[in-house]
Amino acid sequence: MACTERRFQVMNIKIVDKKFSWKNMETEVRIERASMKDLDEIYEIEVECFGREAYSKWIYRWLLKDEKTIFLKAVRDDVILGFVVGRVERSGKRMVGRIYTINVRPELRGKGIGKLLMNVIEDSFKREGCEEIILEVAVDNHPAINLYRSMGYDFIGKLENYYGAGRDAYRAVKKLSRRS
Repeated sequence: MACTERRFQVMNIKIVDKKFSWKNMETEVRIERASMKDLDEIYEIEVECFGREAYSKWIYRWLLKDEKTIFLKAVRDDVILGFVVGRVERSGKRMVGRIYTINVRPELRGKGIGKLLMNVIEDSFKREGCEEIILEVAVDNHPAINLYRSMGYDFIGKLENYYGAGRDAYRAVKKLSRRS
């Protein structure tokens, strides 16, 4: 996968343009802040990824309006390829970044979009002063578990019935360096 990166600051978010091969053509992916105008397309991806277990459209509307939420989308030719949602939260005296969800269109998984989204949200959490990132992942979501492990997340526990009866999750954390 040939890749070039260009970094610049926009709206206090580090944007990364990444070129990668998709269906035998080189494409450019932009990472941008999601906005309310993206709600329908975001919800369509959520349902495509999670079906009956999808978050409601109301939750996404709330997260898009919340000032502590970092809601990023990966875009190519004005089409949303995936998105990540995280929130800056206080845990005692520490600031932590909590990732609520990361979704990539099923036909585009395994092409680096999820990792790109994770890298940009991690940088955003660092700039917000977060000391660590916390996330949960279904125990049977092996591609996501592998991604998080490859990015330095430590799995610290299993949460029984986290997603409902018989649907366990792992909790993972990543300590962030103080350098941005």
